[in-house]
Amino acid sequence: MKSFLVLIILIFLTACINTRYYYYPENYKNNNISVSGNLVEFNNQNSPLNDIWILDLRDNYNEKHKAKILSSTIKINSNGKEYAINTKPDSDHIYVYDQGIIITGDFTAYIGKVQLDNGKIIDIPPLKFKKHIYVEKYNAVSDALNKGAQTKEIFSGTVEDYKKQKK
Repeated sequence: MKSFLVLIILIFLTACINTRYYYYPENYKNNNISVSGNLVEFNNQNSPLNDIWILDLRDNYNEKHKAKILSSTIKINSNGKEYAINTKPDSDHIYVYDQGIIITGDFTAYIGKVQLDNGKIIDIPPLKFKKHIYVEKYNAVSDALNKGAQTKEIFSGTVEDYKKQKK
């Protein structure tokens, strides 16, 4: 009986959960760029927005491509407040937290125009960002005992959807 109890405790203690939070805009798809927001502490739901990143989707390990934000300032609306955020020339990041602006909830960003390194200019409409969560749950011991049948669970979606699923 003691060995069974030790096995159960071992299985429980070796379970791993990896959780990451980030922001994604709602209803915005573009074949050339991806827009996302990073938190100061990616594993803390209450952590503030660190930056907004514009990624040229052609970028990969073999060939680097970069987008640059053309506006010198962008606007962010959060909880009824409007913020003007300065951008750095030729940057693909909008640094929010470094400018003393604390945003922890959903927000709308007015980014404007972005230029890819091939000269293409993309006019980004106002984007409404929602906080998303990515959760991986797995148990190495359980996976070893159930050969061929991984017990890894993954959730990727809004924080609201994750809370609804857990109910």
